[in-house]
Amino acid sequence: MTNKPINNSNVYSLAWPIGMNAILQQAILFIDTILVGGLGEHALAAMGIAVSVAGLILGLLFAFANGTQILVAQAYGASSNKALKSGFWSGLIVGLIVAIIGIAFIVLMQDTIVGKLTDNADVASMASSYLLITTVVIAGVALCQNISVYLYATNTPRIPLYSKLLELPFNALISYALIYGEWGFPELGLKGAAIGSAVAVVMRSVFLIYYLLTHNFNYLLTASWAKNSVSATVVQHLQNALPIAGTFISMNFAFTVCMTTYSQLGIYEFAAFTILLIWIRTSGMLVTAWSQAIGILVGRLLGQNRMEQLDKFVSGAWRIALVVSLAIAVLYAITPWLFKYIYPNLEPKTLNVIKTILPLLILLPLVRSSNTVCGNILRAAGQANYAFMVHVTTQWLFTVPMTLLFVLVLDMSVIWVFGIIVVEELLKALPFHLRIASGIWKQRLKLQH
Repeated sequence: MTNKPINNSNVYSLAWPIGMNAILQQAILFIDTILVGGLGEHALAAMGIAVSVAGLILGLLFAFANGTQILVAQAYGASSNKALKSGFWSGLIVGLIVAIIGIAFIVLMQDTIVGKLTDNADVASMASSYLLITTVVIAGVALCQNISVYLYATNTPRIPLYSKLLELPFNALISYALIYGEWGFPELGLKGAAIGSAVAVVMRSVFLIYYLLTHNFNYLLTASWAKNSVSATVVQHLQNALPIAGTFISMNFAFTVCMTTYSQLGIYEFAAFTILLIWIRTSGMLVTAWSQAIGILVGRLLGQNRMEQLDKFVSGAWRIALVVSLAIAVLYAITPWLFKYIYPNLEPKTLNVIKTILPLLILLPLVRSSNTVCGNILRAAGQANYAFMVHVTTQWLFTVPMTLLFVLVLDMSVIWVFGIIVVEELLKALPFHLRIASGIWKQRLKLQH
């Protein structure tokens, strides 16, 4: 790691591969849905059930990997091979433990879980088969994601993107061949889609492992550990990564509770919420990628103890994040017009709901983007616990109870219900920005070299 000044060009060089990787991940799900759609509604329902269950485990793997990414970035900034090696292997061990627990859960509980989610025997059978094969995907993602975040943090962000570009078409071709029995392959239906995903992620794993073996990563095989033993190092790693994973669990559980509550709204209100929340999550990937890149570079600067550059770098990168959020706000502003062409069969009443909440929708990215930057900076500075507490407190003491109250008890109008999402971000903004302004997060990281 050099001592050259870090600026927005460095953020961009990290952010666009991270963002593209996230978009390609969504593209895989989109393509799988199109391919399976030809099998009918039962297959789609089975896939939806299986993906929702596996998605919880995969989400945990991504969350713990984000913790690894920050720790490795700090070690890279400090030029500590011991800390780099410890961060990589500790992250992999934690990821594999999560994967093993998740796989065991699926194998032992699949029939019970699927039975709770559907009473259709055909759908349940297909979902169970899909889930079993998906265990291979879970194991592969545990390996791939750990290598990917390691490469992001050590300034090699394009390799994970190339691996995803390799995986995507391979997944689509193998899945198509196995679903419909093309080109001499057996016709396996929904199982074929799961096998295609499994084979593709194994190929991606081989690509990433080969890259590590053929480049200058020999220090990963040294005997030394940051805490002088494997167990102590893994425990420390887990302590640092757990608040980040906890944030994911809290956010997704709260989102599930709120979505279940939104289903009690009128059909047009619920349809509008469903569409908008998909767009909010997808467009948010741009700011999330930029913020993750900021976090990686802040971690490096802190690892090098380059405090004199922190404020200037964070200020410049923050302004770009706000520009991106303004672009997203403009996109939201034209959604009523845009949705007429993207969703031509959308009822006028649904579009009217969107128009009603449009001012709040435009405001949302401006606040949320700044909060996302704050959260990533604090995690990079080793203050993931603080970010975790801000998220959990606002979600479970405000958002969830207020959503239940407004929808189920007071039966309030849709603009008040959507306003809860915006107010949540405003409530987060105060502790986040006060913490950043205080400068408490700017502390020298004590890594064992």
